[in-house]
Amino acid sequence: MKKSIKLFIMLCAAMAFGQDHAVEGEIHSVEEDGLYRIPISHSLRSYATTDLRDLRIWDTKGNQVPYFLQPATVYKRTKVSDFTEFPVISNTRIADTSATYIFKNPNETIEQAVLLIANYQGSKSYRLEGSNDQKQWFGIVNRGQLHQLSHPKQTSVYKVINFPLCAYQYLKVVFDDRNSLPLNLLKVGEATAETVTIVPIPMEKIPVSAIEFLEKDQITQIHVSFERQEVSNQIRIDITGPDLYSRKATLYAIREREVKRTMESYRQVLTTFSIRSDKDLVFDIPTCIEKEVYLEIDNKDNPKLQIKGIHFLQEPVYLVASLKGQESYKVTAGNEELSFPDYDISEVTKPLKTALPIAKISSVTYVKDVKTAKNATSFWQQPWFMWCCIGFAALIISYFTYNLIKDLNSNKED
Repeated sequence: MKKSIKLFIMLCAAMAFGQDHAVEGEIHSVEEDGLYRIPISHSLRSYATTDLRDLRIWDTKGNQVPYFLQPATVYKRTKVSDFTEFPVISNTRIADTSATYIFKNPNETIEQAVLLIANYQGSKSYRLEGSNDQKQWFGIVNRGQLHQLSHPKQTSVYKVINFPLCAYQYLKVVFDDRNSLPLNLLKVGEATAETVTIVPIPMEKIPVSAIEFLEKDQITQIHVSFERQEVSNQIRIDITGPDLYSRKATLYAIREREVKRTMESYRQVLTTFSIRSDKDLVFDIPTCIEKEVYLEIDNKDNPKLQIKGIHFLQEPVYLVASLKGQESYKVTAGNEELSFPDYDISEVTKPLKTALPIAKISSVTYVKDVKTAKNATSFWQQPWFMWCCIGFAALIISYFTYNLIKDLNSNKED
């Protein structure tokens, strides 16, 4: 009997764990068997973990369907010309921890660097810091990502990293080697770089919950709020006037830090760019994951810009999976306890830059919200049931108290 009870409890726990996800969506059935690109919709991605390790694809029998992640950068190629190398001052590496490269900035200001990297399979995280004396370093990029680090016909690849405009004499790029093998950085420099999109990549607009405008001291401040933390890769601004303008814009978020045992707020600059009437009002920004952001426009002595609208857009990330025609599949996300799945498909399928057919996700359902609504209607959670339990417990306590007092009194008489 005890063994049966234990098995029953384990079975219930396994079933609960298997359904422990916040959101799920259906994949449109496809016509033919084969590999498909599945764009992760915004409504699904906003509930997933930042690194998307909790994504799972399920067939109708409840079996996992192998997949691998493919960022949109896979379908972009960087053309580099007139490369000028920067002097690398030092190169240090701590095994299984990090690799650090310090190079000198030959210009007065800098906002872009071109890295020449030996072919490397996978992605790499990095951070960028700046200094004027190589003693005190300040942050520039906190969570940078490099993708598609291999060239199909050459042994190395150029990668362009963009960052906020700065005037540091020295720059330090630190690669994170804790969970991946080190890469070989051959050169650092500057060049004329052009990014060419091989496959059309549609951007998805992120819904905004509130936008507030504040005009103060020739500064236009735009406070943008989202429902949840959102991944943003691009900003588009609709401006109706004046006819000619050139303004500096700063995108930042509010952070908190502890100073002398008290918490204080400060601005963390995410990126800066120029808004000009002779340029497209579309701005690629470093990937930021925020629930609230601020865009500040310096008008100087000019009239304020007449902004009709501001839009934040998200670059898609694709799941590449082998799907069978006329079959139904489900995608789940929102379980922080899960780790990255280990599927064979990433090993036997070469990186694909060709335009695979698209399979879209629809009918996104927020599972935890539904469960909460159902649980709220359960009878044992109703107020009357709680008061009945309290009353019953009071009767039991009163009964035992009465008997205890009666026994004490009888003992005294004896």
